[in-house]
Amino acid sequence: MPRARYRNGADVARHCETFDHTADVGLCARADTLGELFVALAEGLCDVVCPRENVTPASSRGASAAADDVGALVVDFLNEVLWAVQTDHFAVAAVRVAQVSETAVTAELLGEPYDAARHEMLTEVKAVTYHQLKVATGPGGWTARVIMDI
Repeated sequence: MPRARYRNGADVARHCETFDHTADVGLCARADTLGELFVALAEGLCDVVCPRENVTPASSRGASAAADDVGALVVDFLNEVLWAVQTDHFAVAAVRVAQVSETAVTAELLGEPYDAARHEMLTEVKAVTYHQLKVATGPGGWTARVIMDI
C-alpha cells in the first residue's frame, strides 16, 4: 500500500499516511487545526483510490456533513468524499474546507471527471467505518485514525 505524506504552508502543517489493517486500509492523520485534519484525511482517502498527482483541479463540487460528535463527523464527511470519488467518478486534486466545527463541515472538492487514460484507480474503498475510530485534540493539534473497508 503506498504511503502518502503531506506538508502544506509555512504556518499550518498537516500529514496523513495509510496503515495496513486485516482486509482493510487505514488513515492516520495529524494537523494543527480541525479544518486541516479534514483536508488531510480527505486527500489521503482520495490518494488511496485515485492518486491526486495526475488530477487537474478543473472543476469543483461541494461536500458537507453534520453529526453529533467529531468522530461521527469524520466518518460521515469521508463517506461523502468517497461517494464523489467512487460513485460519481470525480477524481479529486485537492480539498478546501470552507467551514468546520466539531459537528459540521463544508468543503469544496477540486478535480475533474475520472479519465481512465490519465487517472489510475488503485483501490476500491467500500466505506469509511467506525471500527477503531479515534479523533482527538491536544497540545500538538488534532489527530485521527480511521479504517476503511476495501
